[in-house]
Amino acid sequence: MNADDIIRLKKSLTKALEGGKIETVLELMNRLKDNTPSKELLKKTEIGLIIGRQRAHPNAEVSKLAKEIVKKWKDAVSAPKTNETSNGSTKSAVSESKAETAKNATPKPIPTVNGKPPKRENTQDSMSSSPPDTPSSIDSERRERSFDRDRPPYKNTSVAARDKCVKMLYDSMAFDSSADSEIILLRATTIEKTVYDQFARQVTGQYRDKLRGLISNLRDKKNPGLRKRVVDGDLQVQDFCTMSKEDMASEERKARDNEIRQENLFKARGAGPTQAETDMFLCGKCRNRKCTYYQMQTRSADEPMTTFVTCTVCNNRWKFC
Repeated sequence: MNADDIIRLKKSLTKALEGGKIETVLELMNRLKDNTPSKELLKKTEIGLIIGRQRAHPNAEVSKLAKEIVKKWKDAVSAPKTNETSNGSTKSAVSESKAETAKNATPKPIPTVNGKPPKRENTQDSMSSSPPDTPSSIDSERRERSFDRDRPPYKNTSVAARDKCVKMLYDSMAFDSSADSEIILLRATTIEKTVYDQFARQVTGQYRDKLRGLISNLRDKKNPGLRKRVVDGDLQVQDFCTMSKEDMASEERKARDNEIRQENLFKARGAGPTQAETDMFLCGKCRNRKCTYYQMQTRSADEPMTTFVTCTVCNNRWKFC
């Protein structure tokens, strides 16, 4: 598949997306999936940008297929290339000939200074001054991504505060991401616009506080899963903008918070009277019989004890004597 074929498919796909023709969209995307363009073709035709945007498509089939295509193309582009030569036997023969010549050659005498061999220079320091590129150094360079460095094609609004918020959202998602800059920019602008609409399209203190909280959670280095879900489109922007701080927490944080709650609940129960589970009582609120109860003397000693009942389903509580 050459550049002209890809451009034709790109135009047809754009037209089908605008017309909402899901079957045509799936057919064209499957054709693209069967043919993996080279890195040069992807850059020239920009077909990757169109497919990448469809990962957030409301149709589940289109979104799933787009993610599969992006993953396949990324794997193909980032696959290591092997340089195979057709004259391998010739190179092998030449190397064997050189080795034989070196073996038969007479070694040169080592020059001496006052009858002693010269000291060898310590090259370790010179080598350490320019270390080779390592995965950690590459990762650190990638984590330096920002709005100013990527320079995505962003059109400023008429409100400086909104533009600043978009740039901060971009920075919070791009600093450790390998996603395309236009995808990250799309997420940032959509998040800002959603929050802007929530507060009657006005830049208020609540608007700033809301975005400040979202940016803080996106920048959390201990919660890369949230950041990746938003960038990849697995978490819809509308859902993300309405999530609480507890919902945004990482799975590790949620498990730790739940453990603390269970421990506090256990301590609280241990401080009060012992409760027993029973099905003798019927909850008047949810009509369930799963309850716990305990009895306590609340009046004089010759009066019956008061029974306190708690429904374990709806947490409804009542008492009787």
